[in-house]
Amino acid sequence: MSSAVVALLSILGVVVGAFLQNYLAKQNNESKQLLDSRNQAYVDFLEAVSLVVAAQRLGKKEQEIEQLARLTHAKARICIFGEESVVRKLASFWAAGASLETESEILAFTRFCLDIRRSLGLKDKELLIGEVSQLLFAIKPPRS
Repeated sequence: MSSAVVALLSILGVVVGAFLQNYLAKQNNESKQLLDSRNQAYVDFLEAVSLVVAAQRLGKKEQEIEQLARLTHAKARICIFGEESVVRKLASFWAAGASLETESEILAFTRFCLDIRRSLGLKDKELLIGEVSQLLFAIKPPRS
């Protein structure tokens, strides 16, 4: 093989390698940005739920309204960035009433939280619904 062909193949290899590296880096960056947006939406939603409930229990209407706005914003971002299963569980929680006052609402919220865990790649060996309900609401529902 002539040195010109070897040089041409070397240059071609470098160019293809650079394009491939750029493409993979871009894909990785887009995935990371989506994951960051998703995680922030989840955190903001959970924080807003806690603050809404606290404001309701303390009778602070102005704070409740402010946190409801944050909650709505985070809910919208979950609808945009969230995994399909998480969006479905959020819709189930909302359909159940979304006030965290009844057993069905609490169970729907707990399932929503567990689905967030799964969407983040956490592989639980057992269903943690009892433990999560105990930690969030000081109740332990029967295993289903």
